[in-house]
Amino acid sequence: MPSRKKSSKSSSVSSAPSKAQSLREIVQHNLLVDVFGASGTAVQEHHQGSSSWMVLVVDPESLRVISSSIGMYNLMEHRVSIVEDLMKKRAPFRDQAALYFVEPNEKSVAKIIEDWTPTKGKKGPPYGDTIFLYFLGRLPDELFLRIRKCKELVKRIKVLKEVNLDFLTKEACAFHFDMKSSSLYSDLILSSGSTPSPQQDRMIAKLVTVCATLNEYPHVRFPAKNKLCRNLANVFQQKMNEFVGANSEWWYNGDGLHPNTERSTILILDRKDDCLSPLIHEFTYEAMVNDLLPIDDDRITYDSVNAGTAKEGSEEAT
Repeated sequence: MPSRKKSSKSSSVSSAPSKAQSLREIVQHNLLVDVFGASGTAVQEHHQGSSSWMVLVVDPESLRVISSSIGMYNLMEHRVSIVEDLMKKRAPFRDQAALYFVEPNEKSVAKIIEDWTPTKGKKGPPYGDTIFLYFLGRLPDELFLRIRKCKELVKRIKVLKEVNLDFLTKEACAFHFDMKSSSLYSDLILSSGSTPSPQQDRMIAKLVTVCATLNEYPHVRFPAKNKLCRNLANVFQQKMNEFVGANSEWWYNGDGLHPNTERSTILILDRKDDCLSPLIHEFTYEAMVNDLLPIDDDRITYDSVNAGTAKEGSEEAT
C-alpha cells in the first residue's frame, strides 16, 4: 500500500544531461523515457501478447501537455494502444495495463477512484491488474490519502509518481501555463493581502515544475516596492525550498557538483515593467500571424477567393 514514504509518492529526478538541450527536448525525453518508456518496459517484462500493451488515460489538462510535445506515433512506439479521456465513459480493456497521466486535482483523482470502486452496475474492473499513476505536479496530501483508501486501486498500483510537467511547450525555449480563466487577470492584479489566492498558488506551483524540469534552483529577484511581486516571490521561494527539501536526489545547476554550471536568476515583474522590448518578436512571420489573425489550436480559418470577388468556401491552414 502506498504510504507517505518518498519511495511511494516520488517526484521525477533526472540525471545530468550530456549536452545542452532545449526545454521542449527535455520534456520529450522525460515523457518518452521516464514515463512511457519505463512503463512500457515494465509491462513487456511481465505480460505477453495483447496484455503487453497499455491504455493511456488522460484528463484535458494532461492531454494538452502531451500533445504540445509528442505525437500518437511516439506513444504507439512505447506500447500505448489507445488514448482515453478520463472524464468520459470508456470501454473496458481488462487484458491491458492502465497508465493514468493526469493533473493532480480533486476532479481527476475522484474519477480514477471511481474507476476502481466496485458498484452493482459494474461487471468488473475496467483495466488489467497493472496500474501506473503519473501526476503533472505535486499531489496534495489529502488527495494522496484518498487514493490510499481505495483498496482495489492500491493493490494494482506499480508506480505513483509526480513528473513535474505542468506546463505546455509548443516551442523549443518557450512555455506557458495553459491558464484560461476569465478572472485570472483580476485575481492576480487586484488581489490584496500576503496570502496567495488559489489561482496564484496554482500559477506558482506550475512555475516550480518548470524549474524542476530544467534542474534550476534560481535566485529570485523582484521590485522591492511592488507588493504583488514580493508576495509571489515569497510563495515561489517557499515552494521551491519545499521541493528541494523533499527530493534529496534532485540536482540543480550551480549546486557545486556539476562543473561549468551556475545558478540561474528568475525575475518576477509587474505589467508596468517593460518586458517586451528586450524580448521583441515582431520581426518574424510567426509573431505577425499570432498578433493579427484569429488562431484556434494552432490553426486559422479563412475564406478563399478567386481572381474576382466571389468566395469559394472556407479553408484551414496550420
